[in-house]
Amino acid sequence: MITMNNYQFSMNNNLYKSVIMILIMLIVNCSLLIAQNKLDVIVLDAGHGGKDPGTISDFSGIQEKNIVLPITMKFGKLIEEKFPGIRVIYSRTTDELIDLHLRTKIANDNKAKLFISIHANHKKKEETEKNGFEIYLLNRERMPEAIQFTMNENTILSYRQFGNDSLDRFIFASLAQNGYTRFNEYLASMIEINMLNLTQLMSRGSFQAGNWVTLGASMPSVLVETGYLSDQNDEKYLSSEKGQNEIAIALLNAFQQYKILYEIQ
Repeated sequence: MITMNNYQFSMNNNLYKSVIMILIMLIVNCSLLIAQNKLDVIVLDAGHGGKDPGTISDFSGIQEKNIVLPITMKFGKLIEEKFPGIRVIYSRTTDELIDLHLRTKIANDNKAKLFISIHANHKKKEETEKNGFEIYLLNRERMPEAIQFTMNENTILSYRQFGNDSLDRFIFASLAQNGYTRFNEYLASMIEINMLNLTQLMSRGSFQAGNWVTLGASMPSVLVETGYLSDQNDEKYLSSEKGQNEIAIALLNAFQQYKILYEIQ
């Protein structure tokens, strides 16, 4: 005999099992979404450009935009030579200003698997001397904004197979962004190791920041500050052909190591 209490227990138990199964499917499929395809598209973003010079050297007057562009182009060419099957997209290849939101839009529209933004730094007036490279990841405090961006990127996320309501999309986007965070941290560590081993620059470490240029990326993304133009040694190195080549090679090695992890997950 089935009593009302037994019936309610059975319904609640079935509902509980259904929710657990849905969550398991979401987690598994989010992992597959992030890594099921080959790392076949990367967007490289040379910071600033055009009327926005970025930071300016205290010594030679060279502008950040004119240092990060050749580094970015060299890095991209190395990827193209080493991995001819990878499509490398540049946010800019000339001295032009691309709006911040358009930089990640380029990556989202092209279904990029990775977004790397390359910059150079300058100390603030009140700060003591600084030198070395830094790597920036999305600040966890801005994760809700990143999740919202991810929810809106319908062309990137195939969450429709799980459901179209806002809760489905929120769960899916949240899991995706958490997955991106893990990849971001791994890529940052590979960049730091290779920059230390293959360039003359010292490391200032990895930091979390609410950079707009990476906030809108619905894929793993990092921002690399290659050095300080307020430091004479950094400025000389970043301006040199040798320095730019070595940074590009270090970034290539980091990318290659990251690609292996990304594709085996």
